[in-house]
Amino acid sequence: FAKYFLIAFSALIALALIAAGIIAATFNPNNYKPLVIKLVQEKKQRTLAIPGDIKLTFFPRLGADLGRVSLSEHGGSAEFASINNAKVSLALIPLLSKHVVVDRVVVDGIAAHIKRFKDGSTNFDDLLSQDESGQQIKFAIDSVHVTNAKILLDDRQNNRQLAVTNLNIETGKIANGVSSKFDISADVKDSNPVIDAKLAAKSGFSIDLDQKHYVLDGLDADIKGRFADFTDLVIQLKGNADLKPAAAQFAVDDLALKMSGKHAGQTIEAKFDAPKLAITDKAVAGGKLSGNAKLTEGARTINVNFAVPSFKGSPQAFTLPSLALDVALKAAQRDAKAGISGTLSGDLDKMWFTSPQLRVALEGKEGNRPIKGALSTPLTANMKTQEIELPAIALAFTLPNPGGGLLNLKAAGKAGIDIGKHTLSAALKGNMDDSAFDARLGLSQFAPLAYTIDLAIDRLDADRYQSKPTVAATAAAPEAPLDLAALKDLHASGSVKIGALKVKNIKASNVRFDLRAAAGKIVVSPLAANLYGGTVAGALSVAASNPSRVELRQNLQGINLGALLKDAIGKEPVDGKGNLQLDVRMQGASVTQMKKGLSGSARLELRDGAVRGVNIAQAIRDAKATIGTIKGGEAPRTGTGSGNEKTDFSELSASFRIANGVAHNDDLTMKSPLIRLAGSGDINIGEERLDYLAKATVVSTLQGQGGPELQALKGVTVPVRLSGPWTAIGWKI
Repeated sequence: FAKYFLIAFSALIALALIAAGIIAATFNPNNYKPLVIKLVQEKKQRTLAIPGDIKLTFFPRLGADLGRVSLSEHGGSAEFASINNAKVSLALIPLLSKHVVVDRVVVDGIAAHIKRFKDGSTNFDDLLSQDESGQQIKFAIDSVHVTNAKILLDDRQNNRQLAVTNLNIETGKIANGVSSKFDISADVKDSNPVIDAKLAAKSGFSIDLDQKHYVLDGLDADIKGRFADFTDLVIQLKGNADLKPAAAQFAVDDLALKMSGKHAGQTIEAKFDAPKLAITDKAVAGGKLSGNAKLTEGARTINVNFAVPSFKGSPQAFTLPSLALDVALKAAQRDAKAGISGTLSGDLDKMWFTSPQLRVALEGKEGNRPIKGALSTPLTANMKTQEIELPAIALAFTLPNPGGGLLNLKAAGKAGIDIGKHTLSAALKGNMDDSAFDARLGLSQFAPLAYTIDLAIDRLDADRYQSKPTVAATAAAPEAPLDLAALKDLHASGSVKIGALKVKNIKASNVRFDLRAAAGKIVVSPLAANLYGGTVAGALSVAASNPSRVELRQNLQGINLGALLKDAIGKEPVDGKGNLQLDVRMQGASVTQMKKGLSGSARLELRDGAVRGVNIAQAIRDAKATIGTIKGGEAPRTGTGSGNEKTDFSELSASFRIANGVAHNDDLTMKSPLIRLAGSGDINIGEERLDYLAKATVVSTLQGQGGPELQALKGVTVPVRLSGPWTAIGWKI
């Protein structure tokens, strides 16, 4: 029997070899290239190009060497994808039972140009149509080798350009339930966010496509380069994972994540360890989870540590018994620690989590001033609706006041976060020192952060919270430049009401304004308040441009101008009650440059006041003896005023055109019982100097009020040149 079997088997082998030889001699796959190209054109409206000869092998593997292959865009001639060289070999016998066993796939020089359009469609949607044959073919691949691949993504929906280049992939067998391994490396560049990095990863793996089950065994991955604002970034990930994404089940063990990098002059290091963490349909369990992060910037360091003890439970009911997150800050004058603690329970099926009480404790010191306080609140989080609630916030903090001493803050309220809508809202009532407030704060979007504000305060002394440099430091240091960098990334809107306000020593009441901040500019409009016996209404805008710009439009009615100027600048160059209209703009890198760059217009209307720095009536009185007797070549009468001298008036009006910090006036009208005054000239605001020609006309005076000198000059117009710094105005008759 054995003899006949061997003879029959040998005959079959010989027959197979003869058949393979006949097929190899007579079959030329290149004869079918036109048919394949035609079918691709008809079915997909794409042009398939195979310019070289297809080479076949038949035993023991069916193989093909395609050479270069390219495929056009749908309905066009532009290239969608190409391969420099592709080789594929198949096992013959498994094909008879609809098992496709690919012995080896070798691909070199893949280049694909993928596009996603603004409506979300892509330039390969037509290639994803389902096979209509209804037949199911099982497949397996013994190995894959991909070299020098390049994939370009033009994502017009998200305005980004992604390039994966130098992509190399090598795998072992790819088949359901079979253990294998992979090794991958690539260069990745993206425009939104900015990415320029190298990726390398290797791991054992197994897949089960029927069960959608994926296992990674001994994953070792590295990413090095730049991500967004992070440079010198190094990320290392090691561990094992067992994943069933469709069932929301996973298990990881010996997971270790390390990261280091630089961001805005800061050095950042972070680490996370998960010895064991598993979520299945029956159990939730974890070993001790821990992590830490360190941020260093000059002499300032921030350390963050967190820990979760071992825990067990079910997806429907589990509890993390003791969460702990500690943050420590050390700087030149500050040493503070904050700790967050509490328990957390949850239901993974409902994606619902709760904590009866989370607590934040703060302690430390700044210089010799203490820092201490606490915040507590319950927490509920529904991750299906993506909503988080903090229903009962209570906080009390004692903090260093930038203006000296301590700042005491107490408040209570609630807050909510809607992750899906990218919004946050909070309502808090409380006290900051002697100020009572009622605040509704929020975020209308998370990226970039956009704040909303609705704030009411009964009284606020803002000067109390302003740092006060020493006289020696102020005299020694040059003028500090304006720093408006915080405005560049600020997005905010809202309204503010303050019953009584003091800022820069200016006092106001019933202050009300709306604000909007975006694109490096903040606009306060409308702005209204009661101010020094009158009212103010208008608008203010500040732009963090280069140089910085400020625009001010204000209408002040019935104000006591002298009291306002004295509080604002410590001087009273003009006193009186009346109206002031301002429409000015200024720009510069410092306050002095702002004053020198002032432009716009102003109008002043006052009653029952005085112009300080010179007494024009007295100057004329002193010069009366020489009026009309000065001979050619003789010097006119001169003098210097002082802060104690003034020219009283019953009415004063003037308008100004302002350019480069100089206010020009040519319509001054001033009335007093002794004189009438007109004039024109310049007020140099940037230099705090005056250059003005006043024309004083002596009018009828009451007996004794102007003295006999002025009575003798009744009806005479006397020109008076006023010049010099505001603190010592010189006059010349």
